[in-house]
Amino acid sequence: MLSWLSDQNQPTVIPFTLKDYPGQVTVRYGANTDPVKAGFDSLPSFPLDLEETLGYPCIHAIIDPYAGSGYRALCGWIQVITDDWYDDLAEGAQTAKHAVSMDLPPALASLDLPYACVGILPQLFDAPCKNIAQYAKLVWVADTFLATVPLRSREEPIRCLLGFRWGYVEYADHLNRPVEILPLQVTDAQMWMHHLPFLREQFPDWRFDSE
Repeated sequence: MLSWLSDQNQPTVIPFTLKDYPGQVTVRYGANTDPVKAGFDSLPSFPLDLEETLGYPCIHAIIDPYAGSGYRALCGWIQVITDDWYDDLAEGAQTAKHAVSMDLPPALASLDLPYACVGILPQLFDAPCKNIAQYAKLVWVADTFLATVPLRSREEPIRCLLGFRWGYVEYADHLNRPVEILPLQVTDAQMWMHHLPFLREQFPDWRFDSE
């Protein structure tokens, strides 16, 4: 049981094929109710009180089972974040600031790697919070992709295996407007295609396959 989740909804199971072997990803997703179980207390110099992370989303994706082994099991998670900030809460308000960014481990961000995590059947865990800055509203959306990893050179293309979208909405008036968690959506190849220009711009030394 993942006790940092607000409830134990049925996980989302997404099938994929890697190097001609079948596998599946199980995604568990919900609101954080236990910052310690979510690991926030282990982050050095974490700038927030732990209780400020409550109610924000946590996501955990596990690859299991997968029929391949050895080098066949090498893959990675790529995550693209889209942020839209608003000064006004009125219906139809214009975006005050729009940004698209790669979600990368801060200590590894300078290494020219497009992966949030990579390895032999790597797990993905993420728990974003408090990104609203000085604005009235933030819509934070993650497009998450399981992708291949080149084995011998960067001439080998990175190919998308599966994808899903998730995120949250937060407000400056958080006491009267609590965090809204967006539903998890399994995405198709069109979402990967949508982000290809950005990925290619950010990582020109890597090849990203459109298939």
